[in-house]
Amino acid sequence: MYRPLLLALAAGLALQAQAIPPRPEAIAFKPLAFTVPKAGAFKAALSNGIPVYIADEPGGLPLVRIRVFIKGGSYLDPAGKEGLAALAGAQMRAGGTRRTPAAALDERLEFLAADLQAQLGETSGSLALDILDKDLPEGLDLLMQVLTQPAFAPERLAEAKRALRQGLASRNDRLDTIAGLEMPRLLYGEGHFTRAGATAASVDAITREDLAAFHARLLHPANLVVSVSGKFQRKAMLARLDATLGRLTAGSAARVSPAVPAPAYRARPGIYVMDKAVPQSLVRWSLPGLRRTDPDWAAATVLNRILAGGDFTARLTKKIRSDEGLTYGIGGAFGDGPYWRGNWSGQFQTRNASVAYALKLFLAEVERIKREPVPAEELASIQAGIVEAFPARWGRKAGVVDLFASERLVGWPEDGWADYRARIQAVTAEDVQRVARTYLDPAKLVLLVVGKADEVLAGDRDHPGALADVAPLPVVRLPLRDPLTLNPLS
Repeated sequence: MYRPLLLALAAGLALQAQAIPPRPEAIAFKPLAFTVPKAGAFKAALSNGIPVYIADEPGGLPLVRIRVFIKGGSYLDPAGKEGLAALAGAQMRAGGTRRTPAAALDERLEFLAADLQAQLGETSGSLALDILDKDLPEGLDLLMQVLTQPAFAPERLAEAKRALRQGLASRNDRLDTIAGLEMPRLLYGEGHFTRAGATAASVDAITREDLAAFHARLLHPANLVVSVSGKFQRKAMLARLDATLGRLTAGSAARVSPAVPAPAYRARPGIYVMDKAVPQSLVRWSLPGLRRTDPDWAAATVLNRILAGGDFTARLTKKIRSDEGLTYGIGGAFGDGPYWRGNWSGQFQTRNASVAYALKLFLAEVERIKREPVPAEELASIQAGIVEAFPARWGRKAGVVDLFASERLVGWPEDGWADYRARIQAVTAEDVQRVARTYLDPAKLVLLVVGKADEVLAGDRDHPGALADVAPLPVVRLPLRDPLTLNPLS
């Protein structure tokens, strides 16, 4: 009973023996010893070739997480049936299975306190199971049913289509939805899958047979990657997975998902304005960027953190938010470009009349970082922030195996993060300036403004200058689109 007291007294004496620094930044910490996990330590393969990334924690919580990552998504939607992949992904789970009807599946998962979800996005999706370790055999059986035997119950599909159609009708209620539909058109053109949103007609055209055919096409071992983590023995878990997922074979309709198509369209730089009667405009910007495998990626990462990292140290935040009070937040990022070159993109919101002035400040900061070398103290602070935050992304084994699995699905180089911190630390002020001059060319800007057009175009009386004076770019007014048809409204 005295041991806790003795330990507390010993700790107190140790603290008294230490010199208390005058300021928090004077506190000395031991260097963090961290090594990036290697994919090979977690990697295995099932009998049919499906890659598995596995992390066992026998002494952890009594939970098991299984993720089946699927290559395929809306880029495979047939013309006139946009929305098919999204519906197929959700209804794999919501529509029940051929052995377990939808209501019974809901009830059984609730009884087990388990979670089983499915979804398909633009280029990939997943089937995710979280369950207590004691219930794993039944949970894995239900996962396999959902993956291989979805029933796509007609009544559940009809309900999902009604809900989706209602969601389409409200598209123009939110500025981010409007911009999210329009920006891909400006960047990639009408013919690319990124702009092919669902319409009322395309949703109505989708049948249960379409969902079944889409699912059958994706169900190929080459389209799957698995991650699993939790309380189990590695050898036993691999045997269990091999007896289930490892027996999956490609049916006659199954196809290896094709490469995700890159856009052939070249964006037309300009300032595009969509009229929406709101007190504040949403402004989105985009410039051609690079891929994560590019030698300049580390320098671009540092550049973005200095300029638009989203926190209060970023120059755009300090200038436009803190100094001028024009927005609550502004941030951007270089897209990592898994299938084609990414973009430097970001956004902010501001009063309609202050859009022009905010964009002038934005462009002034862009020019400053191209013109003036980044001070050594600022560069070192940014690099330290990136490097010191990096280990947090590897803090949980579940996140580690999910990351390795998702990157395998995309095709990123294995262990591409191993030297990330070294590459960040090697970035010089000259590198930042060179990359800024290479990629931050205002003549290539695509700016989209969704707000009250007349006020946006006129500018702010307190800061004279119309939108057309911001940059030597054409100013183009675009109509809103009908939320159900996506045709321009007159």
